[in-house]
Amino acid sequence: MSTPPSPRWTRRWPGPLPALMLIVLGAGGLLGCDDETVGPDERGNLVGTVLNAETDAPVAQANVTTSPPTQSILTDDDGRFAVDGVEAGSYSVTATKSDFESRSVSVQVREGEPTDATILLRPEDGATGSDSLTATVTNWFNDRINRDSTGPDSIFAEVQYRAENAGDVRIGRYELTVEIETAEDSVLSQAQADSLAVGEVDVGSVRRLVQSEAQTVTLGDIFFETEE
Repeated sequence: MSTPPSPRWTRRWPGPLPALMLIVLGAGGLLGCDDETVGPDERGNLVGTVLNAETDAPVAQANVTTSPPTQSILTDDDGRFAVDGVEAGSYSVTATKSDFESRSVSVQVREGEPTDATILLRPEDGATGSDSLTATVTNWFNDRINRDSTGPDSIFAEVQYRAENAGDVRIGRYELTVEIETAEDSVLSQAQADSLAVGEVDVGSVRRLVQSEAQTVTLGDIFFETEE
């Protein structure tokens, strides 16, 4: 007597389920696609030190910000700060601290390289009228020129600045010293103008021939005369 074959069971999904699974999988694939981001090779690191302009002592717990904005951080006990993963480009770095005048420097962050910035803060008690005239570097860049296409390029550092009479008396004349740091040396350039009324803003620029590309640009001494 032969044994009847065992029944075979086949599991079938309801009709709509395979289509639903395809929809879910497709949505998951779309969610897994991120927007285009800046790769690590297109970023650099910004490091620096904030010092007392009169004593060269480190200024701890100074607030450091950048423009365009990246992040706001505080300096450590040695006056050091670091901002990692900064997109390459030009930035203005500003340090502020109570009992000190705020100060800004301009830097060029390069891909895959650390960029060092030193910011000197002047104590408010030691200020010599800088509370009446404020000035900042708003932008700077390296301009390469080759007029005859045979010799090496000439490099000019173009620095743009903004000065404002923030006091309560008219300024008859003022002079700004711009410090340009290159890989080879440091050069100075002066900007000057006459007659700045109370609250008036002056926007200008200086252009200086340099031996190699500028790395950092800062404002040095500020001199001005007031009118009676």
